[in-house]
Amino acid sequence: MTIILPMVPVSEHIERRLAELPALPGVYIMRNAQGKIIYIGKAKVLKNRVRSYFDGSDHSGHRAATLMLPFIRDIEWIITESEAEALILEANLVRKHTPKYNVELKDDKHFPYLAFSVHEPFPRLFLSRAVHKDGCQYYGPYMGSRMIAQLQDIAARLFQIRECSLKLPLAKPARPCLNYHIGRCNAPCAGLVTPEEYRKSVEQTQMLLNGKRDDLIALWEREMLEASERLDFETAKKRRDAIQALKVTGIHQKTDVTDANLCMDVLSLRRNGSMAAAVIFEYRNGVLCGRRHYRLDCKLEENETEILQQMVLQWYMDVDFVPGEIATDVPLPDDAESLMQALSTRAGHKVTLTNPQRGEKLGFLKLAGANADMILVEMRAEIQKYSEIDGSVFELQRVLGLKKTPFRIECVDISHLSGTNTVASLVAFKNGRPDKANYRKFIIKTVEGVDDFASMREVMTRRIRRLEEEGTPMPDLWVCDGGKGQVDATMQILKELGHDQDLPLIGLAKRLEEIVFPDDRKSIVLHRTSPALKLLQNARDEAHRFAITYQRSKRKKDLEVEWLKIPGVGHETRIKILSKYKSAEAFMQAPLEDIIDLLGKIRGSRLREQVAKYVAE
Repeated sequence: MTIILPMVPVSEHIERRLAELPALPGVYIMRNAQGKIIYIGKAKVLKNRVRSYFDGSDHSGHRAATLMLPFIRDIEWIITESEAEALILEANLVRKHTPKYNVELKDDKHFPYLAFSVHEPFPRLFLSRAVHKDGCQYYGPYMGSRMIAQLQDIAARLFQIRECSLKLPLAKPARPCLNYHIGRCNAPCAGLVTPEEYRKSVEQTQMLLNGKRDDLIALWEREMLEASERLDFETAKKRRDAIQALKVTGIHQKTDVTDANLCMDVLSLRRNGSMAAAVIFEYRNGVLCGRRHYRLDCKLEENETEILQQMVLQWYMDVDFVPGEIATDVPLPDDAESLMQALSTRAGHKVTLTNPQRGEKLGFLKLAGANADMILVEMRAEIQKYSEIDGSVFELQRVLGLKKTPFRIECVDISHLSGTNTVASLVAFKNGRPDKANYRKFIIKTVEGVDDFASMREVMTRRIRRLEEEGTPMPDLWVCDGGKGQVDATMQILKELGHDQDLPLIGLAKRLEEIVFPDDRKSIVLHRTSPALKLLQNARDEAHRFAITYQRSKRKKDLEVEWLKIPGVGHETRIKILSKYKSAEAFMQAPLEDIIDLLGKIRGSRLREQVAKYVAE
C-alpha cells in the first residue's frame, strides 16, 4: 500500500533548513523543541529525502513519518562520501542516541568486521560481528560478509594466510590439507613454514588491509626485479602474477578506522572573512560515533592557525574525554608543543596534534572538511538569501578544493584582428550568475602586435590596481581561458602584483574542457553535466562574447575614420590600411614604395594623392 502524506505546515526556520540541504549522500538528524534527537535517517540525496517528509511525497510507509513531524523543530545533517557510509554512520548514531522514532522502525544491525588474530604465532582472518579486546586487529565495519569473504580469498591466494581454525602450533605435525597443494596455504600445521617466514605474509596482508595497495605493488616490483637479476625466474614469475592479480582486485570499500583500538578526533576548520566553521568527527574504538560543530565569529579575520591556537583548548575543556590524537587540516602553530602539553595536562595522558598528508586519515579530514564547508555556507546563507545563490557555486568550491566559496568570479578574454584593435573584456559572475554591472572593457594601450601575455599583464595590472584603490575585495576566483601555459603565465603576473596567495586562479582548456591549476596539482576533467563545469563555461563564453562584440564595434568605428571616406576605398582596403597606419599623418609619412607594396601601384599612388588633398584641406 502506498501512503501519500498530507502537506505539513512548517516554520520559517525549517523552510530555511530545507533550502540549505545539499544534494549529497549523508545522515540527517531531527530534533524537537528541547534539542533532543528524535529521529536519525540516511539518504542517498539529502535534499530529496528530507524534503519528502514535508511536501507530502514520502512513500516510505513509516508510521513515524506522520507521528514525528509535528515535533520537528530543527534538522541537522552529516555529509558522507557514499550511501554505504551513510548507512554505517546511521547505525552507529542510532545505537548511541536511541532516538524515539527509530526504536521500533530500525533494525539495530551489527555490521561485520574482519578480524586478524595477529597475537597468534600463525595469524588467521575471520569474520566477527563485534569488536572485542582479544588482541586481534579489526577492520571494518563492512556492508556485508561478501566483502569479507573476498578479502579472505585474496589473503589465501596471494599471501597464503591460513583459513583453518586450528590452534597452532600443534604438538604433532599434521598432514597438509588441500589448500597447501593448490597454493593457498604454506601448511604451518605441518611445520612447513616458520613463524618468522609466516610473519612476512602477515605484514604484507596488513599493508593491503590498511589501504597501502600501491606500496605493496611497489615492494613486489622491487622483489621481482631483484629476483630477475639473480636469475631466480620462478620467484620473479610468482611476484609478477601476484602484482597482476592484485591490480585487478576490486577491494575498495571505505571503513571507519582500520585500527579498531584507535581513538582520535578529526578536526577541520574553514574560514571566510570574519566567519569560521569547525567540525570535529569523533572516532572511538575504530567507529565514527559522532560529530561536533562550532560557528565562530572572527572579527579580526585571524588565519586558521591562529583560530586553532585560540580555540582548541576551549573546545576540549567542555568534553569528558580527550583522545590521544587530534588530526587536523589546519597548519600547526609554531608553539604546537606547548599546545599539546596543555591538552595532555587536561586529558591526563599524552595528546598529539597531527597534519595527515596521505592515507586513511587524510580521507577522514576531507570528509570533515566537506561538512565544515556546508556549515560555512549555512552561515553565509543567513546573511544572504540562499535562493539568490546558484548551487553551482558550492559545487565549484567542492571540486576545486577552494577555501573560500567563489561567490565572485572574474574572467578576462583578449581579442584582436591580426594584431590590430586589441581589446579585452572582463566579465564578473556573482552568486553563479552574470553581474553585468561589473563588466569592464579595456583598450590595450601598451602592446603592439599579437602578444596575448603582455595584453593580459596590462589588463590584470589595471584591474587589480583599481580594486586596491577603491578598497574593493579581490574576486574569490579568477578564471583564465587556456591551458597550463596560459595559467602559469597568469600566475606569474599575480606574483609580480603580490596577489598570488589571496587570488585563486584556474584555467579552462577548451579542447577537453579540462580544469588546469597553476601549481603541481593534476588537472581535472568534470562530467559534461556538472553544474560546476557549466558555471566555468558560462564565464569563459561570456567573456569571449563580450570581447568579440567590443572588438567588432571598435573596428567598425575605426573603419569609419574621416580620412578614409574617399570614393573607391572599400571595407577591405580600409582594413589593409588601418592594419599598418592608424592616422592620415602616418599614412602620408610612409614611403611611397610601402604604400604600393600594400595596395598596388595604381591604387596606392591614387590613394596617396587623395589623402594628401584631405590633409591639405
